[in-house]
This record gives sequence, C-alpha cells and structure tokens, in this order.
Amino acid sequence: MKRLLGLLTLTACLGSCSFQKDYNPDAHLTVEQQDFLMERIIRYVGRTPDGVSPGDRFSPIHDKHYEDQRRIHRLDALYKDGETFYFLVSRVAPSLSEKRVAIGGKLNMDKNMRITYYEEIFRTWKMEPDSLVKRSVFLFDKMVNGEDLEPFYSSRSGNTDYIEFPDDHTYFDTEQRIWRTK
Repeated sequence: MKRLLGLLTLTACLGSCSFQKDYNPDAHLTVEQQDFLMERIIRYVGRTPDGVSPGDRFSPIHDKHYEDQRRIHRLDALYKDGETFYFLVSRVAPSLSEKRVAIGGKLNMDKNMRITYYEEIFRTWKMEPDSLVKRSVFLFDKMVNGEDLEPFYSSRSGNTDYIEFPDDHTYFDTEQRIWRTK
C-alpha cells in the first residue's frame, strides 16, 4: 500500500510539475528493460555487503544480497538523451518513520549492454516520501538540463535539505564508481 501511495504521489508530481521532458520510466523503456537497467546498476546504488570491498561487489556470492537490495530500490525517473541514460532511483532509508533517499545519476552502455560510463551526480538526504518526490524530481530535472546543483549542497542550501553528497568534502569517483572523501 505504501509503495502504491509513493508511486501515485510521484505520478501526480510528474504530471503536474512543469517539466518539458517526460521523466516517466515507462516513456523510455519497457518494464523488462527497466528491470534490466536496475539489475545493471543495483551493485552501484545498493548498499555493499558488510566487509566487502567495492571491487568484490560483483562476485556471484553476493547475488542474494543484491537481489534483496533490488527489492528496496525503485526507478522513480528516467530520461534518455542519445546514448546517455539519466536515472533517479530511491530506496528505503533507516529511520523511525518512513523515509527514503534518492540517487540521481547518468550512465552509458555499449552494444552488449555493459556499462561503459557510470556516475552518481547526487544523493539526497533521507526524507519523508512526499518531500523526497518533490525535491528529487526537481534536482533530477536540473541534472538532465545540465544545470548547476551546487546551490543545493548542504553547505549552501540554508535550512532546506536537498543533497547530502556531493559536498565540500565528498565526491563521486567515476573510475572506481564509488563516493570518496577528499
């Protein structure tokens, strides 16, 4: 029921917001293709098993862990521009009340559907679902349009939480495909 409510809220926002591009994943990929995309990126956006290095996250012994991760993640928005896919994925966040966190990024794949480029552009603070939908889709639109997201970093956004990462000390390493501190 909560998942349905979240999807209805997202659909309402996507429909009522004044974005010129269609960010509904169904407009760009079939459900099967969306599942395939999520299978490709879950080992990046999902939590790595305790004690496992980023380089070992692709080992088949962790398949069950990432299947479980896949169940708590959802593809909230998608946009394809040429060979680049922009994605917005959210997941359940640990909290006493229902909260989620969103990850916005982009990727390219080769003809064999292997990821050739992957970058997480932003990761939000954990928020209640209604706030997350509004803020994450707003940030996603800015990302797709190539706008600067720095005004929404924690050190610059005042009392409104938008982006947890990157910040003045944390950045996404596109070579290793992980968040790092400076």
